[in-house]
Amino acid sequence: MSYLTMGVCREAAPDENRVALVPDLVGPARALGLHVLVESGAGASASIPDRLYREAGADIATRDAVFARADILVGIGPPVVPAGGRFRQGQVLVALLDPLSIPFQVRRWADEGLTTVGLDLAPATLPAARSMDAAASQDRLIGHQAALLAADRFGRPLSAAPEPGSPGAARACVIGSGAAARQAAETLRRLGARVRAVDDPGGAPVHPFLLRDVDIVVAAIRPGGERRAPVRVTARAMAGMRPGSVAVDTAAGPDGGVVEGVRAEGMSTAGSGVTVIGAGGLLQHIPAAASTAYARSVTALLERIVRDGTLQIDPTDPVLAAMIVTHGGLVLHEAAWQLILDQTSLAGLP
Repeated sequence: MSYLTMGVCREAAPDENRVALVPDLVGPARALGLHVLVESGAGASASIPDRLYREAGADIATRDAVFARADILVGIGPPVVPAGGRFRQGQVLVALLDPLSIPFQVRRWADEGLTTVGLDLAPATLPAARSMDAAASQDRLIGHQAALLAADRFGRPLSAAPEPGSPGAARACVIGSGAAARQAAETLRRLGARVRAVDDPGGAPVHPFLLRDVDIVVAAIRPGGERRAPVRVTARAMAGMRPGSVAVDTAAGPDGGVVEGVRAEGMSTAGSGVTVIGAGGLLQHIPAAASTAYARSVTALLERIVRDGTLQIDPTDPVLAAMIVTHGGLVLHEAAWQLILDQTSLAGLP
């Protein structure tokens, strides 16, 4: 059997604790005919030492060696080329790409002859793609952790107590339309809360009536490309929540979030004693679990594009067609290509 080399990069972002492959999934990658090369220290922030990768059958190398030898490079974010280095024509990059946020980087990848595959672009409508949808798997972890955080800060069990005169089940409202919101609602129900799910209002604030006499709010909304997400939960709406209630915002960041007055990290108080919790960095507190979930999506993709140690990338495959951004010197992601055309035209560039 011939072997391809898969390189696992250490993440460049200073606040990124995850790693794209965990030792438990080195074996499945090797079974596909892949030689696994891990950059030294790639798993350190997730408390995964190099020793565990070696024991699983991977080799440890420098960043320069990973880039030079890897046929497939995997990362959480797009791998950053080492100083003085460059990508090789025909290399495959697998990561969370968000191509509409980096259109000119996408064009450079195409010009360099790279195949780039976004694990955040798996088509949700195709069952065969669900195991590759790393964005959804990470969102489910966010929703679960947000619900647990809200329950922990609430101060009493969420389920109805059996003693006469005890409070009934906590009332929760989950705001959002994606995997994080669905998982948060499911987790709160399992903990015994009465849950109302509210779709993301698309930039408009939720009506204060929806939060009247609510004990817990989880705003599980992905902010998208906005630098500052529009406020969906206003101070006026939180004024109608019960004293001692909790609001968790998974979109909180340095520029605010979707809950009015939220801090990027930590807690503040609003309304009639509502504890507002900024929870935009939940995954960084559970890097090992988040890395394992991400690595499962990487492995599922590898099983689709690697056969007996050879690459078999078919841009006409319905699953891959949605996930491939560049291939064969072309930008195949239609929205990214249109954005490139629009921006180059505005700039007067060829």
